[in-house]
Amino acid sequence: MKRRFPALLVSAALMISGIGCSDNGVSPESEVPTEGTAASLEENTEAETTEPPTEHVSPIETVTAEQSVQVTADKTIQRIEGSNTIQLPLADFIEDGDVISSFTFVIYSSDDSNIGEFKGGCGISVNSDCPSATDDGWYQSEDFSAPTQGSYGEITWNVPADAGSYTSAGGDILFGYWWGNAESIRLDSVICTFTRTRDLPVDGAAAINVGKSVSYSDSDNTIKVAAADFMPEGAVPQVVTYTVSSSGGFGKFTGAFGYSSSAGYYQSPDTAVFTDSSSVTLTWFVPAQAKNYIAEDGEFMLGYWWSEQPSVTLDSVMVRYSSGGSTAASAEAEITAPVSVPEDSGDFRTASQIVSEIKVGWNLGNTLDSYNTAKTGIATETGWGNPKTTPEMIQSVKDAGFNAVRIPVTWGEHMDGDTIQTEWLDRVQEVVDYAYDRGMFVILNMHHDDYIWFTPSESEYAQDSAKLKAIWSQISERFKDYGDTLLFEGMNEPRTVGSANEWMGGTAEERAVVNRYEQDFVDTVRASGGNNAYRTLIVTSYAASAETAAVNDVSVPNSGNIIVSIHFYAPWQFSEGMTTTFDDSGKSELDSKFAELKRKFADNGTPVIIGEFGCVNAADESTRAAYYEYYISAAKQQGIKCFIWDNGVASGESSYGLLSRTALTWNDSLLNAIMNGAK
Repeated sequence: MKRRFPALLVSAALMISGIGCSDNGVSPESEVPTEGTAASLEENTEAETTEPPTEHVSPIETVTAEQSVQVTADKTIQRIEGSNTIQLPLADFIEDGDVISSFTFVIYSSDDSNIGEFKGGCGISVNSDCPSATDDGWYQSEDFSAPTQGSYGEITWNVPADAGSYTSAGGDILFGYWWGNAESIRLDSVICTFTRTRDLPVDGAAAINVGKSVSYSDSDNTIKVAAADFMPEGAVPQVVTYTVSSSGGFGKFTGAFGYSSSAGYYQSPDTAVFTDSSSVTLTWFVPAQAKNYIAEDGEFMLGYWWSEQPSVTLDSVMVRYSSGGSTAASAEAEITAPVSVPEDSGDFRTASQIVSEIKVGWNLGNTLDSYNTAKTGIATETGWGNPKTTPEMIQSVKDAGFNAVRIPVTWGEHMDGDTIQTEWLDRVQEVVDYAYDRGMFVILNMHHDDYIWFTPSESEYAQDSAKLKAIWSQISERFKDYGDTLLFEGMNEPRTVGSANEWMGGTAEERAVVNRYEQDFVDTVRASGGNNAYRTLIVTSYAASAETAAVNDVSVPNSGNIIVSIHFYAPWQFSEGMTTTFDDSGKSELDSKFAELKRKFADNGTPVIIGEFGCVNAADESTRAAYYEYYISAAKQQGIKCFIWDNGVASGESSYGLLSRTALTWNDSLLNAIMNGAK
């Protein structure tokens, strides 16, 4: 566990406004076929020839679309200087090359009082060549006023063109509250509108009339369309256009896009489009993660979460696709076929069964994960102040009611080249056995190596991937005969240490590299033999982040028996002791994130755990107890099980300790609350 900023709920709304095309025979106004039929429009790019066949090269089409991305912040801003601004990373909204036009900030008064006239300002990071920059790398707006509607308001800032064209995903957006009748306001969500232009390989377009309706209150509030009903065999979707209608004005349409097949499932960030019209056209640029799951039984999905209309109708779907091969711009990255769990897995339980049987877990923190200490070899176990782990210590954890232990381990300081030192691996196995032999679920991971040798960047990928595989090959060999209560977790919080977005979900490139590392981890374990062919494995997001941008970009390896782990120290200010109140706003933040994780992963067959969470010893004991009980109970309601972070520190900074590892005594008030929440 390390410091991070508050988690933000990120969603993306993509509303098409215009498409510019190269002359390839495809028009966005292509006629949609009659009900139940499909039209496939393909360009003839090669004349008949007697020459040997050559690799197909797709023509390039330029697609331009106005899009809207909504981030749910749910953060309070005070009206006093020093607490009256909030900054969000632009990476939650845009990619490099996008042109921002506006932000809309949805606010509520914290106590339901009348906000009155809002007065504030906005700022945004800009590139060094921005002509309108008010400071080095920054554009600050003039102070402005805006009306509100009682306790609610929508504050829109139209970003000047000569600022919005000079932004990048590595910057920030700032929102400030200078004055109003309310002493504090809650920033509920932020909507960014911008224009995206992409050059994509397109061989043709296929369209189908759908005519299916769905209500946001339905238990399954999605509409699915089989790709085989209208797309050519082997086609790779690049852009999907959905036409949706209702009986009246939407007000605000909220939903999501997705693609599912026997190979896996991908769901986009949430879509949010403000419109008074009774029809809306949405476009989805299909990401690489979704393309990993292209298969003959694939289905396109549109989810409908909310609008002012109880039900909507998906009128039609049109897909621009490529036909494989290479493109005139660049070739798609080669995807290695994953190693899957064999059908005959013996007595091994599935990942979902294991999560359902976990009651609540405990972290052996600041122990085998210690690094950069004054000690060497196996003595580093006590380098951060905790005593050497004993069988009695783990028995105390079990007796307290925990049935799962996560054992964080840092490997980089205990290697000769790419070889793990035998005495270190022996000691790790000894500690694993303390819990394994007591019938507990055990998670063994690679923890603080990101501080020593590991970075999720393209430039470092080749050498870091080789070391990652070497580590997990040796761990897998040592534990290959262990049963299904031993789980492997490939990485702890994979991230670029010290970067601007370290705790903000990372960049798109970093998130993609993390996905590749996770696939390397899974393939290495699966190929290692023994029970590792069936073992449940754990993957995570960039930095194990709960940021929606990071969560949505997780590509779950198509291997079977996979769990997704997220670290969610929330509400952040309470968790870190900056505030000592756990109120309804905090509960709402937890509820919203747990529901999001369930919808993203568990509802699509991949169970979820919270690998780390907790609160420091700052609030009074009854408040901390209420927090632990509510957190664990709320997560359990969504099928998510939790592992408490315990670093052995009882007071002061980072005081997440619950068990005295010398006296083998617990904070009974907190322990009782934990077990009540887990009931």
